[in-house]
Amino acid sequence: MTLRNIITASIAASFIALSANASDAAPEDSTTMEQAGSEILYSGEWTKKSFKSSGTWEIYSEDGKTLVKLSDDFRTRKAPDLKIFLSPLEASLTTGKNATEGSLLVAALSSNKGGQVYELPENTDLTAYKSILIHCEAYSKLWSAANL
Repeated sequence: MTLRNIITASIAASFIALSANASDAAPEDSTTMEQAGSEILYSGEWTKKSFKSSGTWEIYSEDGKTLVKLSDDFRTRKAPDLKIFLSPLEASLTTGKNATEGSLLVAALSSNKGGQVYELPENTDLTAYKSILIHCEAYSKLWSAANL
């Protein structure tokens, strides 16, 4: 069973338990609970390109937003212009030279370590992207990548 399936099953079980305990609640309360839940869409670990990045990442939806989260144990080498991109290329095909071609800039990395969350632009079509990248745009150096 994958981590995504385990988390999804856990969220579903929690929701069922909450629904059973809240049988007196008004219908609008259960709708609010459904909207407040989150769903993991993609997750994984980084693959070294030029430099190693550790920790995990996930893309999930919550309250109508799509978010990218780096785990609390995320670490990578410092650089002046590290950014997160979603690329239309498989991770194995990405390089420092093509990392930004057709890619979506998610955000500039706020730190080279620790948990971070970034919001994707509204209506982002995730099916158009095949990988997530950490890229130093100023020097066209691809740090790490992972397939979605």
